[in-house]
Amino acid sequence: MIRSLASLLLFSVGSAHAYGEARMSGFESPHRPNQFIVHYKSGMIQNRTFLRSLGVAEIKSFDSSNALLLTANGQRSASVLEFLRHDPAVESIQANHIYKIMTTPNDPRYGLQYVHKKIGSAEAWDVTTGSKDVVVAIIDSGVNYNHPDIAPNYWTNVGEIGKDGNGDDKSSNGMDDDGNGYIDDFRGWDFVQNDNDPMDDNGHGTHCAGAIAAKGDNDIGVTGVSWNVSIVGLKFIDGKTGEGDTAGAVAAIEYATKMGFPITSNSWGGPAEGGDDGEPDILKNAIQANADKGYLFVAAAGNDGKDNDNRTILPAGYEVESILTVGATTLLDRLAFFSNYGEKTVDLGAPGSLIYSTVLGSGYSFMSGTSMAAPIVAGAAGLLKSQHPDWTGEQIKAQLIKTVDPIPSMKTKLLSGGRLNIGRALTE
Repeated sequence: MIRSLASLLLFSVGSAHAYGEARMSGFESPHRPNQFIVHYKSGMIQNRTFLRSLGVAEIKSFDSSNALLLTANGQRSASVLEFLRHDPAVESIQANHIYKIMTTPNDPRYGLQYVHKKIGSAEAWDVTTGSKDVVVAIIDSGVNYNHPDIAPNYWTNVGEIGKDGNGDDKSSNGMDDDGNGYIDDFRGWDFVQNDNDPMDDNGHGTHCAGAIAAKGDNDIGVTGVSWNVSIVGLKFIDGKTGEGDTAGAVAAIEYATKMGFPITSNSWGGPAEGGDDGEPDILKNAIQANADKGYLFVAAAGNDGKDNDNRTILPAGYEVESILTVGATTLLDRLAFFSNYGEKTVDLGAPGSLIYSTVLGSGYSFMSGTSMAAPIVAGAAGLLKSQHPDWTGEQIKAQLIKTVDPIPSMKTKLLSGGRLNIGRALTE
């Protein structure tokens, strides 16, 4: 049982020394002003009414951590933080860190969709083109679910469609019909605006969606790696800024876990504030809870052209076994100049340079980045999950790493030493 505390503390130098100060992290890096992720000690959490009396305007809890996201009134932010630092119920305080999408723009100069020849898609499709029962969640800037190449494979929450007991449409009746804590979430959720419309207003998430599961064999556009799996947009990136924050990412991951989506595609991230150092971390906790369900978390390695073995990029760099970290390769099977690498920390490469896929409206465009490589691997994972429904995320990860095409120049750059080959993964 969690105790609710209304701590009536009269602080002095002596009392601060007696209780100690809560550890703080992430406040030197870009973060949301006036917001604090407060980790409470086991069995304890602060009384919400009391927090509001201090000047806390908004309070949000999380499924995977004994923590609260607190948004303070601007003028009282400093005093709220001072109280939290000395509250004996508080273990640590984490900034609401800002993450960015991982795209590198490029001119379209090469042929369309060289990806499939490189990764053995045709051989894979002889085995399976994917199952509708496998859902890949795209945690990003949303998805253009009306795009003609995406709409046929876009997921629908069956618990929020049809008629309710009053004869009203469940998708718009203002009720949480499936009891998951979200009202009318028949096509995913927008964690930026906190509503049920995860429409993309950036293009990044839609490009990722097409790489994973653009409908194949439909006489239009392009073909995704796993062109019969289901996809859903979980929007936490603000399309106008290209940024999202820790709290939004955690909420999206927790939604994916709650809804049983076995694969998430994550083309976003940023430098760690001091690294994955064992401090309480709400984002890591959410990914670990997802892993504990047997799910796979595919993450982009980042676009700085640097060695991730020597620094930590999150979320890719967390020590969670279900994370599959992806670098970007080129048409010529070289590591892309922008791609991060790491013999210990980046698992495998996949095409991520000049990738042609779906965008806003009903069009198509080229994009480059580890942002594009990660969804290609997520699509490959979708094919494996379709072939082996009982496989866990860790089993899928191991098979994809084991069956790469070895590339000599990647031997000391990537853990697997090679580039994705989904044809081999499905047949060996």
